[in-house]
Parts: sequence; structure tokens; C-alpha cells
Amino acid sequence: MQAYRITQWQQGAQLCDVPVPEPGPGQVMLKVAGNGICFSDVHAMYDWPACPPHLQIELPLTLGHEVAGWVEACGPGVSGFETGTPCLVTVPGCGHCRACAQGWNNYCVNPGKVVGLGSDGGLAEYVSVPVSAAVPLGASIEPWQAAPLTDAGTSAYHAVNRVLPLLTPGSTVIVIGIGGLGHMALGILKALTAARIIAVDRSETALSLAADLGADHCVLSNEDTAANVTEICAGRKVDAVLDFVGAGVTMELAAALISALGHIVVVGRGHGAFEFKDRALPYGATMSTTFGGSTYELMQVVALAARGAIKPHITRYDLSDVQTAFDKLRAEEIVGRAVVVPDGH
Repeated sequence: MQAYRITQWQQGAQLCDVPVPEPGPGQVMLKVAGNGICFSDVHAMYDWPACPPHLQIELPLTLGHEVAGWVEACGPGVSGFETGTPCLVTVPGCGHCRACAQGWNNYCVNPGKVVGLGSDGGLAEYVSVPVSAAVPLGASIEPWQAAPLTDAGTSAYHAVNRVLPLLTPGSTVIVIGIGGLGHMALGILKALTAARIIAVDRSETALSLAADLGADHCVLSNEDTAANVTEICAGRKVDAVLDFVGAGVTMELAAALISALGHIVVVGRGHGAFEFKDRALPYGATMSTTFGGSTYELMQVVALAARGAIKPHITRYDLSDVQTAFDKLRAEEIVGRAVVVPDGH
């Protein structure tokens, strides 16, 4: 089968012919319906000189962590999954640590390998995954269209959940970065809150998508952003900021606009730095980070998508054209999310 693999650090990736992966004990093999691509993949291909400490990557590695597909076969010890069942793939947890017991498999202290960023992923025709990471999808959404729900949707939902108590009617939330995750966050905010939503991005095209998704105000990211947001808010600070970029300038912007008791959630991996010191934030304000989302949150995202409350904005590519998709992603030419579909599916 064809698979898109990293063989050396910082040397990109390429399509290779590899054997179809047999499911081992406690695994299910999926016929891949689609796989969303992400800047985490780009970092793995071009930026990381070695495996980051929070992952367990051994090269060569098939990329792809936003996986949707159909059950093709079950390994020893697996039951309850019929052939043809559509599934999404989430982050595996050990199931017995304190975080897992509380339902936070994404913060497991004994995590297994992340599919596509530890074990072989879904930029291939087939993939084998831990049964604990396979989440039945149901019949209301085409699996390839649901692939972005596994990371972009669930990571955005998890970020929104962290600030949800602050987003009462009359409140204001800023979404910085209307990319793969940010555009999902906009849809989730519209579905779950009555807050005023201000979208910030340096791309007019991304802001056009934000307007289509229901953002109340769209602000171009430049040296006047803080002043323009302050004018929109009539001089008041905002209740929450979701930063899907994570650069130093976006964190500084968030800190300049957040209110006392407000919450900034930094989701993006922009390698930025923020100096935390006395009065760096208003009293009572919080700045936090996130990693993905839980299995239960993925189920909630699927439920929202099933009733049409949220919908990923997708550009589809064949697996044979995966390099074009990544080139466009690196050039910031993808609006919403790109999904790679094995040829002929």
C-alpha cells in the first residue's frame, strides 16, 4: 500500500510502498477514509531535529493523526467492532491513571504512542490503531468529512470548554488565527454561547471565512489590532481569548486585551514566549495551554456535527497529491482544513 512517511528528521516526507499493517493484540485495522493535515505534521517533517520529549517517535513513521476510516479487521482480544464500522481516531490513554479516571485521556500520565505522531498514522490506505483510540462515528457524517473533528474540532472544543463559564450573554471572546482549529472554534462558539465573537487573522481570506461562520467582528492582524478591538469593545477588555497561533506577538496581544478574571487559552504551537511577571496580566486573569481533547469531547463534537451545528471547511486532496496539500499548508494557502483521501475512495 501507499503511505506518506518521514524517514529522516528535517528532510520532509515521501510516498512509499509499505506492507498493509496487520492489527496486533488490542488493535483494530482501519481502511482509511480520510486524514486531515495539520501544522504539527509540518513541524515533524521540517522543524524537529529529533523526537520531542512528549512524543515517542521512531523513524520511519507514517504521518497522519486526524484519521477517519472503516474497520477492516480486529486484532486478538478485540470485540465489539464489526467490519465496516466507521470510526474516528483519538489520543490513547492508559485507562488507569488519575487523568484517565477523570476522563482526560489527552492528559494521560502514561500515554501510549499517538497515532501519526508516535505510531504509524492515517496518511496511508490502511492504519492499525489501539482499540481504546477508535471511536465509532455513526452514519450521519461521511467519514472523510469527519476526519478534522478528531483534532481540529476536538482541540478547539476543549479550548472553548475551558472558557465556557465566562461566555455568558454580553461577554466577548477573541479567536486569534482562523485556520484549521480556529475556524472550528468559531462554529463551536456560535453553537454553544451567546458571546460576541471577534475574529483576528492576518489573512483577508481567513477573515472572510470567519464572517461566513458567524463572527460578529473580523479584525486584520497588524500594528493596529489592539486599538481596533478596543474600539469595537468601547474601551472594555474581553472575557476570553483563544490563541490558535501561539506566537509571542499573539500572546502579548491577548494579554493587552484580557480583562481581570479573564482567561487566555494558548492552543497554537507558534514557539512564542510570554514573560510572566508582576502585572503582566490583570489581577485574576489566567493564561493556560492545552493538548488535544478527550474522547468524550470528541463524542460531543461528533454530536454537534451530526445535527449540523458545526461543519469543517474542507479542501480535499488525493493521497497521490499529498505533497501539494502540504506545500499549500506551509504557504498558508489552505483555508479551513485539507483532508487527504486515499485514491479511489
